[in-house]
Amino acid sequence: MAKEIVERLIQETEEYAVEEKTPPKKPWQRWLEAELGFRNYWYPAALSRHLSEGEARAVQLLGEEILLTRQGGRVYALEDRCCHRGVRFSKKPLFYTQDTITCWYHTFTYNLDDGKLRCVLNDPTCAFVGKVGIKSYPVREAKGVIFVFVGDIEPPPLECDLPPGFLDEDMAIYAADPYEVKANWRLACENGYDPGHHFIHNWSRWTLDVGVPISFGGVVVKQDLKEITTYYVNEPGPKGFMRRFGRADMAWEAVIPGRDGGEEKRVVLPLARGKTQEEIEAMLSLIRDVQVGLWLPCGLKVDPWPRHPIIHYEFYVPKDEKTHIYFQFGAKRVASQQEYEAWVREEGYYFWEVPVVHNFTVQDAFAREGLQKFYEEEEGWMRERLYRPDVELTMWRKFASEHARGIQTREHAKGVFKR
Repeated sequence: MAKEIVERLIQETEEYAVEEKTPPKKPWQRWLEAELGFRNYWYPAALSRHLSEGEARAVQLLGEEILLTRQGGRVYALEDRCCHRGVRFSKKPLFYTQDTITCWYHTFTYNLDDGKLRCVLNDPTCAFVGKVGIKSYPVREAKGVIFVFVGDIEPPPLECDLPPGFLDEDMAIYAADPYEVKANWRLACENGYDPGHHFIHNWSRWTLDVGVPISFGGVVVKQDLKEITTYYVNEPGPKGFMRRFGRADMAWEAVIPGRDGGEEKRVVLPLARGKTQEEIEAMLSLIRDVQVGLWLPCGLKVDPWPRHPIIHYEFYVPKDEKTHIYFQFGAKRVASQQEYEAWVREEGYYFWEVPVVHNFTVQDAFAREGLQKFYEEEEGWMRERLYRPDVELTMWRKFASEHARGIQTREHAKGVFKR
C-alpha cells in the first residue's frame, strides 16, 4: 500500500513541478496557507535545563505568546497576556503562590493549571472572578524537553507528534541549545529533506575534517523513489516520510559548456580532486546507509548521523511568519544507566554536537535565511521554478497538506483576550 501512495504523490506533483506556466492554485494549498505553522500539535517549547524551579520564561510558538513557569516541580504554560488590558505577565512575573500568577499591573490573579481568574487583589468582589480567564496550554516534559500543545482539540499522546524513536525508553537524548533562524519554518522543513541541497555542505567544517565530498546534490530517478521512500499514515500518528539516502545519483565533477562553442569549464569539488571514483565511493560508505525523514508537524530524523549508532533529530518550530526556533538533538540507544550518563554528560557533546551543530547544520541555517527574502517579499511560493530533485519536496508539501490537523492563523495568535 505504501508504494501505491508514494506513486500517487509522485504522479500528482511531478507534472506540476516541470510546468512552464504557473497555475492559479497549487496542489499543496494548505502548505502555502500554513505560514504560521500547523495547529493542533505538540511542539518543543524549551529545554528543561533552561527553566529552574520558580522561574518564568516567555516563548512564542506559532505566533502565540506563552509564559512557561516551573512551580512546585511542575511546568505550566499560560497565555502571556492578562485578560483585563492585555499586559504581558513576562514583563514582571509574579507568583504569590505556587498555583497562581498575579498580574503586576492591576492584581488580576489566575490559576496556573486552567487559567481561570481566581481573584482580583484590589477588588475582591469583582464580578469577573470565576467567569473569565486566560488560555492554559497542555504541557509534557520528556527527555529534557518541555513540549506545549498548541490547538483546540484534545491532545493526542506526545509520541504521535514526534519522529519515531525519540521517546523510547532506551534512547538517550543530548540537547543542543536552540536558536532563532530568520526564515519561515517551511523553508527549514524543505531544506532538511531536500536531496539537492547537499552542495552547501561542501563548505561545512565537518565535511572538510572528515574529507568526504558531499556532491553537487542528489537526484533520485522516479522508479528508485518509489523503492526508497516509505510513507507513514498511522492514526493518530506519527505521520511522515522516510527515504534511504544511498540510492541517489551524485556527481563530484561537472562541465559548464562554453558559450557559442567556446572552451568549456570542468568543475571538480575540492574534496574529490585527485581521487578516483573508487576512492570516493569508499569514503561515501560513511553515508550510504543514512535514512532521512520528515514528520508532522515539523520534525526531521536522520539515522544514523554523523555516524553509527548516533541518530540526529531536529525540529523547526514556527515562532512567527519570519522566524523559526531551531531545536537539535543527538540520540543514542543505551543499555545501562552508565551509558546514558556518559552520553548526556559528555559523549553527546564531543561525538554529536561539535561535528553536527557547530560544524554542519550551521550551513543549513545560513541557506534558509538566504531563501527568506524571495519567499517573504517576492512571491516565491508562486514564482519558484522547480526542477527534478524538487519532486521530493512537492511530495512532502502534498503529504502535509493532506494530513495536517489544522492551520494556524493570526486570529489564533490573539488568544482568549480577543475571543
